Amino acid sequence: MSTQPTLRSSLLEHLQLVRNLRSLKIYFDPDMCTGAWECYEVCPVNCWTPDRDLHTVIFHDPGRCKACLLQCPEDAIELK
Repeated sequence: MSTQPTLRSSLLEHLQLVRNLRSLKIYFDPDMCTGAWECYEVCPVNCWTPDRDLHTVIFHDPGRCKACLLQCPEDAIELK
């Protein structure tokens, strides 16, 4: 008997993963932000505005966010 996943089981697993990801929200902790602005630089939907005076970013329109959390070197952005 094979232990390899079937196409059906793989698709069902993928569907469950997608459902879980859709239920997560983006959270930003401005206290952890050091002003690297990598989130701002890569964001395709303009959810971030750099605040150069405070060396942080302003996170706005989280409903449009596409999860740039992988870009934050300070882990100030996370999915919950």
